[in-house]
Amino acid sequence: MRLGTGIVTGVPFTVPLAQLRKHTVVFAGSGSGKTVLLRRLVEEVALQGVSSILIDTNNDLARLGDPWPSPPALWEPGDAERADRYLRDTDVVVWTPRREAGRPLTLDPLPGFDRDPDDPDEFRAAIDAAVAGLMPRTNLGGRKATTGRAVLTEALTHFVRGGGGELRDFLALLADLPSGVSTVRDATRLASDMADGLNAEMINDPVFGGVGERLDPGVLLTPARGKRARVSVISCIGLPNDDQRQTFVNQLQLALFSWIKRNPARDRPLGGLFVLDEAQTFVSSRTTTASTQSTLTLASQARKYGLGMVYATQAPKALHNVVSGNAATQFFGLLNAPVQIQAASDLARAKGGRIDDVSRLPAGQFYGATEGTGLTKVRVPMCLSHHPPTALTEEEVLARAQGAAGDSSANPAGA
Repeated sequence: MRLGTGIVTGVPFTVPLAQLRKHTVVFAGSGSGKTVLLRRLVEEVALQGVSSILIDTNNDLARLGDPWPSPPALWEPGDAERADRYLRDTDVVVWTPRREAGRPLTLDPLPGFDRDPDDPDEFRAAIDAAVAGLMPRTNLGGRKATTGRAVLTEALTHFVRGGGGELRDFLALLADLPSGVSTVRDATRLASDMADGLNAEMINDPVFGGVGERLDPGVLLTPARGKRARVSVISCIGLPNDDQRQTFVNQLQLALFSWIKRNPARDRPLGGLFVLDEAQTFVSSRTTTASTQSTLTLASQARKYGLGMVYATQAPKALHNVVSGNAATQFFGLLNAPVQIQAASDLARAKGGRIDDVSRLPAGQFYGATEGTGLTKVRVPMCLSHHPPTALTEEEVLARAQGAAGDSSANPAGA
């Protein structure tokens, strides 16, 4: 895929589609053209017949299905035809968790696990990620949180190996914990307390196992009939605070991890793409969030099943180093804060290059590197879908969600 042109050399900057399995990270601030780069990446992947899921935190991505009213000046030769083909062959669907006026979406906090996993370490990682997403909602604090986590881990392991089921089934198990499931003293009382807390969360939060279309991630990645790729934009307008976003992304990532293990890309170069903008919110170097464990699990495990991850952040220093360390393709755009410039410069040096003028880069210019290449200053072309200077309003996002032509009955992805 061509993602830009070398400013000095004039040579196309290309990335093999299969290389995206090894993940991508974009370090760039406001005014850098980061959103254009993310959108162009998704569009080029869609032209190759690969679907994407995007977390839209700033209402910048819901226009991925909008045509330009007239060709933009920064298109390259052939982009008009590519835009026509992208819009014709791509199924763009905007989802709005906790906004019933749009296209609400809820994902099961307990996605399917393999009952007899080939890799016990992978199974434990999936259990740990699920527990990390549930614990903040149990309302346990202090020393009880430590023992409660142990009980929750033992109970969930027992539940999954016994066949699993829906969240309500698991809460029923917690409410009446069978003897011998946990080795923790007072496990029965702790489990009952956690069941009460999680049940209250289900009532209070419609995303937490509640209202909306409950989807297998395969539906998010499966185009409607007659289309080559689906772009699922998950808007955060109904998830206004970080806790809600982290919990939702954790649920989604747990479901994705389970789904890609059952539906690996096999001989296809790439099975799907997951784009996480403002990634430092979900996997911070400074604190542990509800989505930290599941993000790290995907960062280290998703590539072998063919799911590519794209992380974008304005704060390189705040992004967990496991994420940046697992990204073979990296882009560095305009940054302003000295501490972030220093962090990005350190990462660039690890790639064997320098980005001395990163604080002066104009919009649309990035330093880019992928596996086997050094850093190259490139100009990224304008995206194929309409990108005016202002973000969408909430009403405009809802209108696009209501008008989504996606067909949830499409054939399962990978079939």
